Amino acid sequence: MTLSSKRGDSLELKAYEYVKKRIMRRIYAPGQKILDSKIAGELNFSRTPVRDALRRLEHEGFLVGQAGKGWNVYALSLEDIHEIFDVKVELEGMLARKAAACTDKRLRAAVKKALDGMKAAEKEKDNETWRKNDMELHRIMLSMADNKRAARVINDLNDQWYRVRIGLVAMEGRVHRSNIEHTAFVESILAGNGDDAAQQMRSHLNNLRQEIVNVLVNLVLPFAQNGI
Repeated sequence: MTLSSKRGDSLELKAYEYVKKRIMRRIYAPGQKILDSKIAGELNFSRTPVRDALRRLEHEGFLVGQAGKGWNVYALSLEDIHEIFDVKVELEGMLARKAAACTDKRLRAAVKKALDGMKAAEKEKDNETWRKNDMELHRIMLSMADNKRAARVINDLNDQWYRVRIGLVAMEGRVHRSNIEHTAFVESILAGNGDDAAQQMRSHLNNLRQEIVNVLVNLVLPFAQNGI
């Protein structure tokens, strides 16, 4: 690989991360038009690595290409949410079962520490710290399951619904309910009970799915002309 091609790959990655982060954080709204020329200007890059980055984001489902007219931010639908959670429920149930077989003392201690952090954050009403501990707990659980391909699928799916997840933590009672659900599957994992861990994880994700759907149907979609 030549020096120029390495630099091109680096610029593409930077453009990719720049746009993806803004989509996930809703800085770029659903349906918003994205032009490679505008992004290139913001980053002071040429348009080539930016176009490559936008094509990659289109392939991953974050953008929709408009022939000769740039891209639009993909707007999630209820069907998308159900498809995402259909996969998450089955795959993360299996991963919870595998995590229960993990004997790594460091990982076992780390997953309990993350759960304790979620509980402490609930008492302090610190939603941001709770969210970070939640993400850390799931990251550790994926490490305990030791299936890199499955972990990549889960991480990709989580990126796709992250923009919905941001506001979910602030829902009344959600943190408390989630802590109860997390405690159930973590305790099963630490007890080595794979079948119960899988069941508790699937129950947690289906409860989460139902809460998301209820919020979207009743509070968001009626007022979101361009989707979510």
